[in-house]
Amino acid sequence: MNDLLTEKPKSGTIALSLSEVIVLLLLPLPFFKLNILYVISALIIMLLSKYLRKEKWAQYGFKPVRRKELLIAIALGIIFGFVDNFIIEPLFTKLVGVKPDLSSYENVKGNVMGLLGMLALGWFIGGLFEEFFFRGYLFNRIQSIFQNPVLFKVIAISLTSIVFAFAHNYQGIGGITDTFLFAIIMGLLYFYFGRNVWYLIIVHGLYDTVGIFRLYLGL
Repeated sequence: MNDLLTEKPKSGTIALSLSEVIVLLLLPLPFFKLNILYVISALIIMLLSKYLRKEKWAQYGFKPVRRKELLIAIALGIIFGFVDNFIIEPLFTKLVGVKPDLSSYENVKGNVMGLLGMLALGWFIGGLFEEFFFRGYLFNRIQSIFQNPVLFKVIAISLTSIVFAFAHNYQGIGGITDTFLFAIIMGLLYFYFGRNVWYLIIVHGLYDTVGIFRLYLGL
């Protein structure tokens, strides 16, 4: 799969893109405590910017899906979910000495309605929104600032991964380290899949599904 680095914003200045990136990267940070308001605010900014720039959804990674890549994404999502939940997370717990704080999800254990609600959040917020926001949209804007392809990749993956990790501050240091690694891997997969966000949504959604069923089963 080729790395499609030829798509660039049709309009807008570097200063405008930089302002967007700064504002959008600040919104998820925990000290603002915006919670769902950050999602709403980010969507308003992104959709308004898309409209004003007259950009197409394909520029954010919403491109046609091919069966081979779809199957790869499904396999990666399931495997990544199991590896992270049962190997990587316990390893990080030993390294940092603290488990991720998942107390806010206690109502999921043994609760079918809680399970269904979390699955919906996992797919629509975790999968669809976060991949559109952190990878599809922000990577697009960061590329318009840094034209060097290598520099663009390093800065885009690093910045978004740091913010993504601290957006999960409520899970404690264990959760921050685990989600940082997750974001790095998703950033790399963004380029592996030719900047097609649909595949990332599948990977992210299935990854979350494994974790949610783990919470439901109390494992």
